[in-house]
Amino acid sequence: MSLSCYIIDDEPHSIEVLVKYVNQTPGLELSGTATNPLLAIEEFCNKPFPALIFLDVDMPQLNGLDVADLLGPESRIIFITSFREYAPEAFEKNAVDYLLKPINYLRFMKAVTKVRSNFPGQLPDNAASAYFFVKSNIKGQFNRITISNIRYIENIGNYIYIHTDKEKFATYLTLSEILSKLPEQNFSRIHQSFIINHSVIRSVEYAQVRLSEQLNLPIGGTFRAAFREKIQRNTIISKRERHID
Repeated sequence: MSLSCYIIDDEPHSIEVLVKYVNQTPGLELSGTATNPLLAIEEFCNKPFPALIFLDVDMPQLNGLDVADLLGPESRIIFITSFREYAPEAFEKNAVDYLLKPINYLRFMKAVTKVRSNFPGQLPDNAASAYFFVKSNIKGQFNRITISNIRYIENIGNYIYIHTDKEKFATYLTLSEILSKLPEQNFSRIHQSFIINHSVIRSVEYAQVRLSEQLNLPIGGTFRAAFREKIQRNTIISKRERHID
């Protein structure tokens, strides 16, 4: 299984070196590069999240250590920098390794080997199955959404609102765009204005879905048949004849 890699570094020469190393290493696949971390995070909103990120620490737009906080603890990060003094804080961010520039290929391979040995069987090609990013209404800010925490998604006007266990996030997307990033077996569009997570359903009626005592969402006629078919796949029905005394 190939390991998808992404490189974020404000120095083009450093990116060239790492691209060369990735391309000559069996089992690694380059998914992209960026000299601006904000553009990289924006790209992660629209494509599968990489399994491994080579991340520069000292960048003008956003410090690599802050980028690591945005990406979250599930990310596999190898920090790259010219400054040794960042190492202690980098490992506090759960870095897999820390490479000092100029990076030679042997040291690069040791870091990649550490990734494979530390996380056997835990490195999916598409880490987007766990989370993704969406643009905030605040300029330059991206919100990290853990998919399992989503309860339902609502469309109002030109924005969608992602309702999670504890927060609500607004972003300029359509329901169709966000649905394409969600696992099909766990999420359904039930209405022109709603997507729901099956795991939070309490009950299903003909025209509505109950998520809690206080919250019922409507099932639109256009989406009813496909949604009920999904529900029936996970419905246990006895094959015994029913006898009524």
